[in-house]
Amino acid sequence: MEPTRCWSRRCSGNIGWPVSKPSTVAVPKFRGSATRGGEHTVRITDNGIEVFPALEPGNHRVSFESESISSGVPEIDELLHGGLERGTVSIISGATGVGKTTLGTQFMKEAAGRGERSVIYLFEESENTFLERSSAISIPVREMIDRGTLRVVEVEGMETTPQEFASMVRHEVETRDTRIVMIDGTVGYRQTLQGDRERITQHLHALGRYLKNMGTTTILVEETGSVAGEFSATDSNLSYLADNIVFLRHLELRGELRKAIGVLKKRTTDFERTLREYGITGHGIKVGDPLTQLRGVLSGTPEVVERRIDDEG
Repeated sequence: MEPTRCWSRRCSGNIGWPVSKPSTVAVPKFRGSATRGGEHTVRITDNGIEVFPALEPGNHRVSFESESISSGVPEIDELLHGGLERGTVSIISGATGVGKTTLGTQFMKEAAGRGERSVIYLFEESENTFLERSSAISIPVREMIDRGTLRVVEVEGMETTPQEFASMVRHEVETRDTRIVMIDGTVGYRQTLQGDRERITQHLHALGRYLKNMGTTTILVEETGSVAGEFSATDSNLSYLADNIVFLRHLELRGELRKAIGVLKKRTTDFERTLREYGITGHGIKVGDPLTQLRGVLSGTPEVVERRIDDEG
């Protein structure tokens, strides 16, 4: 098994602490023997030289039963016609502060009730902040961690390469039977290659394919740039990687800032093609009935459509 690590002393299971910046190595030819393609990370640590090979998803595959994973919130499950399917990649997108991480964590809360293990990789938020926010809305993250059904890992994107991160994920999946992996968020993950969008997409595609092959459900948290205005599902052209896209949206209604949730894409099943009001309270996530009397929700400034007497007949 390849070593697992994250460059933070909050993480357990580290093999050695880095004493040099990472470099890459490739072996295009080795006479008399096959080689492993791709670029591999090499790092000198206090334990010596460590190599993190490029992830080859086709070399990893297990059989698993296809089933829907419930969120535990009936209205969200109605939107998704049952939930997210096991072994799929989902993007939860939306502007800052709209509740993306909370929605992803909700699926992990429900999984914990089934005794399944999940892991969250925080690229853009501290563990302490995440724990405090979750406690305030009655998501028992601390209890899940204590029971071993959840692990929360802070990752410093500027100090971690995609190969190192893939090694961390593999360790969780292959040695701890992790069933849900959430990357929060993709903007921070892009720092692992410092803005090389094409290569980032390649690495994220390989990681997503690996997790699908292993029957692990993947949730990518994607922050979009605009709080209101024209709707955009993602800002990083990652939509083709996703089997499912769930979006959250700030909207203004009668001078009040509110939120909506909808499903844009679902490859494996049908889904509800309506928007619903979405809220986060001290008791968790609350989702309302379909917003059938509003138009212009995706613009961020919806208008109420009055029902006509003729329509009621």
